[in-house]
Amino acid sequence: MRMQQPVTSNRQPFNRRFDDLWRAVLWLALTRLSLWGSLSRDARHPVATHLRRQVGRARQLPLLKLSLAYGMLLLIFGAYVYVHVEHVIMWLLPFWLMLFSTFYCAIWIGRIVPLMSRQSILGVLDEISMIPPGRVFIYLTICKVVLNRDDAVVWLGLLRRVMAGAVLIVLVMSLCIALSLLSDSTLLEVASILADLVLAAAVIVLEHSQSTVIACLIAIEIANRLGGHADRTSVAVAAFVFVQILCYALVLAVVIALDTLILGLALFLFLLIREMLVSALWRLILHGANEDGARMFSGKWRQIVDVDSAFGAVN
Repeated sequence: MRMQQPVTSNRQPFNRRFDDLWRAVLWLALTRLSLWGSLSRDARHPVATHLRRQVGRARQLPLLKLSLAYGMLLLIFGAYVYVHVEHVIMWLLPFWLMLFSTFYCAIWIGRIVPLMSRQSILGVLDEISMIPPGRVFIYLTICKVVLNRDDAVVWLGLLRRVMAGAVLIVLVMSLCIALSLLSDSTLLEVASILADLVLAAAVIVLEHSQSTVIACLIAIEIANRLGGHADRTSVAVAAFVFVQILCYALVLAVVIALDTLILGLALFLFLLIREMLVSALWRLILHGANEDGARMFSGKWRQIVDVDSAFGAVN
């Protein structure tokens, strides 16, 4: 009698691959969220107070006023582009947002790198390395002090929300116009337009934190890796600008290679590439600080990311 072979389905391997992909994306997002949650809170320990005094002595550009003026110019530029090339405004949204964030992130890099170099010359980095959190403790503390001077990160976040709200209103209006023109639109077409709008809103919300975290990580890495008499600040700013352009160029390259103009795919790839970049830079910094064993959400991870708790644990 002939034995019947069991019927195997490809559904289970597909579901497993989908679950693995979803976990990987979630892991990347949690890495950036943990770093952003730490950097956006001002440090309140003695090391931060000492660094804050050093930052306060230096003459610096008025970040908030310059960012506000630059933001107004970008709004005018965005309105001009919307009037003349309305059909590509959604494709230019990530680039427009990066133009704004690159301005103030470059100023932050110009403050982080010299402060790190100064601490290295004074031997502070070697002294801090003796405590359990290690060098990453001082790295993140420097970034927190610079970002939170005059509550800059809070006010810039508010300015971003106002600008993003204006852009989102324009996008909703465009959506309503598109739906009114699609008299014979199917449910799938409406769902596709709504998905594009949701992803555009996600880009508007997340781009600020992504750019800020990437800028801080690049500043830390360049300040540590680049030696000699090289201008570390200029190199760090140039590297950040290059990375910003590269992320957008990669998205366009993938869309062109796939020969498809799916806006939702482009926006998702834009967010995913930047989350991967944050994770790669963070792992590179941990490796350079000999903290490779710090697993996500472990005690060592919390000591590294939450510098205020880390300092409390030391004392």
